[in-house]
Amino acid sequence: MTSRTRQQDIAPSVSEALRLMKQAVQSSLDLGDINPQSVCKAVGMTKPQLSSWLTTTSPSPHWDAKVAEWLKQAQARALSANGAQHRGASSSVSSKGSGKAAKASQPAKASPSGGASAKAATSRESTPGGKGVQAGGKASTEQSVRRLKQDLLELETYIPWTAVSSAWQSKRAAWERKTCAAGDAGCVVQQLLALERFLLPCAFEARWSAGNEWRARLLRQNSAADVKQSLRELEDAMHWARFGAHSTLVERYEQLLTSRAGEQLERLGARRLAQVRSTIDSFGYAGLADMAQDCIAIAGGAEGAGAELRELRESICAALGVPLTDALLRLPAKGARSTDASDDLSSTTSALAAAPDDADGGGGGEAGG
Repeated sequence: MTSRTRQQDIAPSVSEALRLMKQAVQSSLDLGDINPQSVCKAVGMTKPQLSSWLTTTSPSPHWDAKVAEWLKQAQARALSANGAQHRGASSSVSSKGSGKAAKASQPAKASPSGGASAKAATSRESTPGGKGVQAGGKASTEQSVRRLKQDLLELETYIPWTAVSSAWQSKRAAWERKTCAAGDAGCVVQQLLALERFLLPCAFEARWSAGNEWRARLLRQNSAADVKQSLRELEDAMHWARFGAHSTLVERYEQLLTSRAGEQLERLGARRLAQVRSTIDSFGYAGLADMAQDCIAIAGGAEGAGAELRELRESICAALGVPLTDALLRLPAKGARSTDASDDLSSTTSALAAAPDDADGGGGGEAGG
């Protein structure tokens, strides 16, 4: 078999895999199993881009890879949650009367027509008076807590590593297990607070000025609905647009480093060029144009004819994939904005690297498993 024949055989299988992946995503969206906003946040696309990706039949390497990775992470998270629920069920068998263990043993996703709802219906039919209604309310509360835990786990999955303290890497597994095993809204509150403590300031669109008030209010909440509202408040304050742009900025930065323009910038200011990368990781750039401005500012230190400086700026923009606008062309020679951002990031990371050792929920939550 020739190389061309093998490539022809592989191409249809790749197209079929992409078609099935898009079909799975569309089906999940139609059934309400996943939220389109969640997909968009996870992969950094807009809703129109998601709609376009779902309907197009041609490959889109950038989005195909990102959606595939998101699906893989979502599946791993679901398996992890189910495993924790099964462990909780085994524990509840050996310790009857533990209401929280029993609640934690419920399936991660219960169908409205089965599970807790069916149990509530049976209770109403077989018990007199209002006992059935009470059982139904309990089942509804348990389902609300399960959904709240799923929302919190999903939120954590979408937050990039550069938006959390380095200490989170060693705390995450225990935090995830304890979140899965949380039996009521109060336990979930402790897990949400634990996650928030490890978020860096750069994770937010503006300084998390509402943080103290938000924490105090959260500690007073004991219903899943109220806690979910606080979770959404935290989520809405995050830099989702910049999270989504991060991979593109890193890719273009790497392209710049391997170009002739990048070699020149290394000679002109290697430290300042490294600070550009720090600013990318601290989500200090709104887009490629901002990054180009800092790189061109480094080039502004070059001595020589105007034509040579213009050529260097053009090469930088070409490597980054942005047009050389008049504003960039007239940019004066000055220090890159990334210097302050990098210094701030370094001090912030140092301060938060020693965050509390109770990432699994602190003293207020209950250990799971």
